[in-house]
Amino acid sequence: MHNLAAQLMLSTVLVSATVVMHLIGLGILRRLVRLHLERFLLFVHLDRVIVPMGVVLGLFVVHGTEIWLYALTYRAMGLTDTLEEALFISTSSYSTIGEAAGLLPAEWRLVGVLEGVNGMLLIGWSTAFLFQLLDNLMTDDEEAKAQRGAIAERRLSGRPPESSGQ
Repeated sequence: MHNLAAQLMLSTVLVSATVVMHLIGLGILRRLVRLHLERFLLFVHLDRVIVPMGVVLGLFVVHGTEIWLYALTYRAMGLTDTLEEALFISTSSYSTIGEAAGLLPAEWRLVGVLEGVNGMLLIGWSTAFLFQLLDNLMTDDEEAKAQRGAIAERRLSGRPPESSGQ
């Protein structure tokens, strides 16, 4: 119990750092997608493969960097014997498998559990980012306009829009 404050402080620093890393990573991915679509647009069918694949690989890099931050912290603090063990514990915790958090010394295992909560939130954030990006890429302008208009009308009037076919 005497180490609880140190664990919470370390977890707060690591969570804050990974959130900033995630913001920056998603911002870079967004800019790269925009740059590709503005300057390097290929055949539409090919872009429907290249863009999502690039974004997913980019998300792996972002999450991998965040996992490495935890692993290097565990190793620097001497909580693991090897870098491979630190990476195993960090990846398991971050991906919310969670079994490896128990491999940390008892006085620091709360950090591993909180890494799992952090990973779950960041993976969810990435999923929402990917879903929104793919939805925007796969929806044509007319369809997107109709969807936005329908939502705006509901918000303003509090009732669903009337059908124009009546």
